[in-house]
Amino acid sequence: MNSKINKTEILLLVLLVCVGIVLRMLLEDYPNVSPVAALALLAGYLLGGRLLAVTVPLAVLIASDLYFGGYAPIVMFAVYTLLALPVVAGKPLRKIARNNKSPALTVLLVGISGFGFSILFYLGTNLAVWGSSSFYSRDIIGLLECYTAALPFFRQTILGDMLFIGLFFGSYAICKVWLASKVDQLVAELDVQ
Repeated sequence: MNSKINKTEILLLVLLVCVGIVLRMLLEDYPNVSPVAALALLAGYLLGGRLLAVTVPLAVLIASDLYFGGYAPIVMFAVYTLLALPVVAGKPLRKIARNNKSPALTVLLVGISGFGFSILFYLGTNLAVWGSSSFYSRDIIGLLECYTAALPFFRQTILGDMLFIGLFFGSYAICKVWLASKVDQLVAELDVQ
């Protein structure tokens, strides 16, 4: 990997982290509406290495949690892990997008991935809440009560994930088309001269 790619990736990493922190701060009054999972998916899609990509959601969470404050360690571990997990789908999605002639299929697969990670987040974080709190009985009834009580948050998670996946991937696609048209325009101007 040459230094230009590294600088570009570092710049992209910093940009994604800054966007994530700002959006988390702006959305603090909207529980579970968060850009972090979408940024993780986008980072996995755009950045070459998984370690570099996983830095995006973790840096956003660490920096913004310094402001918001901490919570139960088991729940924090579950949140951080499950919000970093979408990074793993980024590279396969990029490969599908490059090899596929149908942008609609790529859009569908990105959406399905986002929805799947929303479900995993709901299941995993609420299992951690149930396991680490005394609010619910330690049986299947308590677990079901925990999941039921979290349904409004699940709706917010899906809303936020789908909104930000659409926004981030849509913005990326628009920028890519715009840059390609500028390059084509520049090449055409050079050919005329």
